[in-house]
Amino acid sequence: MVAGLLTLAVFGAAATGWAGKTWLNSAIPAIAALDPESDVIVDADAQRRATNVLIVSAEPGPVGGTVAVAHVPAGGGSVTVLSFPGTLQIDRPQCTRWDPRTRAYSNEIVPAAASTPLGSAFEVGGPRCVTRAVQQLSGIAITGFLGVDPSRLGAAVDALGGVTVCVPRPVDDAVLGPVVAQPGRTVLDGRRATAYAGANAVTGDPLSGRARIERQQLLLSGALAQAVEGPALLDVDQLSRLRPALGSALLTDGLDVDRVLALSRSTQNLEADGVAFAAVPTTGDPAGPVTLRDVDAATLFAAVRADRPLPAGIGPDGAASLAPPQLRVGVLNGTERTGLAATVADSLGALGFGIGDVGTAEQVTQQTLIRFSPDQAAAAGVLAGSVPTATSVPDPGTTGVLQLVLGTSFDDVLRPPAQPVANPAAEPSRAAGCG
Repeated sequence: MVAGLLTLAVFGAAATGWAGKTWLNSAIPAIAALDPESDVIVDADAQRRATNVLIVSAEPGPVGGTVAVAHVPAGGGSVTVLSFPGTLQIDRPQCTRWDPRTRAYSNEIVPAAASTPLGSAFEVGGPRCVTRAVQQLSGIAITGFLGVDPSRLGAAVDALGGVTVCVPRPVDDAVLGPVVAQPGRTVLDGRRATAYAGANAVTGDPLSGRARIERQQLLLSGALAQAVEGPALLDVDQLSRLRPALGSALLTDGLDVDRVLALSRSTQNLEADGVAFAAVPTTGDPAGPVTLRDVDAATLFAAVRADRPLPAGIGPDGAASLAPPQLRVGVLNGTERTGLAATVADSLGALGFGIGDVGTAEQVTQQTLIRFSPDQAAAAGVLAGSVPTATSVPDPGTTGVLQLVLGTSFDDVLRPPAQPVANPAAEPSRAAGCG
């Protein structure tokens, strides 16, 4: 009798959990987003068995949201994630008008537009328009769509009573202030979760938008895991609060919560084994309009479509290779050591770097810094490989800035430049235990 009662209890819990997940799935809007018959898809037959999910977050501001494609080869394998800046200038295709308030298409046709930001495709034409725009740019066949509204994730977190995440690095935003002061496990309430997902001016973030994608997917996977893998599915009151919050934060072409969770987990750590990441190669200030580097981009897109390794000439953040002689480094002495800037400039020159202005910093500083404008991100990465104690600090809104400020922490170690890559020093290693 006891065994029978236990069996019934387990069966009842499983049935209740299944019903809860089904009820949760029904809250997530399924929107027409795909255009599989488009003639801009390159070699559609060869791509037919591959998976390409377009992940879009809509965020206000000059930088706009994040747009990325998560690619899984036919038959499975490593995930490749391509990031497209929202400020990328495109020739937007003709689209049906999208109403973000009702999350539905109207009967109005929005005409095609030249030289307009990629982010505008989602704003005026919703999921289907941004899908068409990305397919037009890349020739990649989009097979799935996930839209995330970072400003609404906080309500879902509050409905769960907070979400525990393992934050790989501190999040100190120039606008929002310190969001998460220390790396490691932390519990986010709705307010902090909203700030964590929406932060887009974080010190040390790579210019590719990679860190923003990771933060949003880490939070989303944490919330969904807590919702569908814990006792929340058995709590009707909690589910009734979670459903509208999750439904307003997500938009898919029919992906259920299990598939969204799997996708979020695969893209929450873009440094992990089995994941390759690249930002599409562009030119221009990321804070303003940027344009595609057509030749490099075509090479990158062709590699993804054919399931080949990413081209070696494009760094992990989409920057082209850059040799030290092409750089012009300014060197400032931020210590009380007389002649240090001149000595280091001579040493860097001997290593092959071009040298700019050499002088004294306005004040003594403890940290050794590499200050760089957005257009010098790749150059800063090359320099960082030769000055291992330096911390890279982006200087938004400027151009042509590449400056080494020597602090009291400088240990006189300079290394020969390695194979140039895109700004690795601006991408801190993940905290132990965060995977």
